[in-house]
Amino acid sequence: MLESVVPIFLTVSAILTYLLQLWTGFAVAGLLGDNALIDRRTAPGPYWFMMAFQTLVLIGMPILIALAG
Repeated sequence: MLESVVPIFLTVSAILTYLLQLWTGFAVAGLLGDNALIDRRTAPGPYWFMMAFQTLVLIGMPILIALAG
């Protein structure tokens, strides 16, 4: 049962995270360091790179897990 819940949970959290980051204009790039948050207005290139990377990791990985199971 847990195998079917984890991909669904990760996908839902990825979509909510993506929408929240689009709405606020801040992308989370890391938990430590000076550049933990990237502002879309001051650094649009790194912001969209992090959005694409997070989308790949948070949506692509559950799809691969679901297809492998």
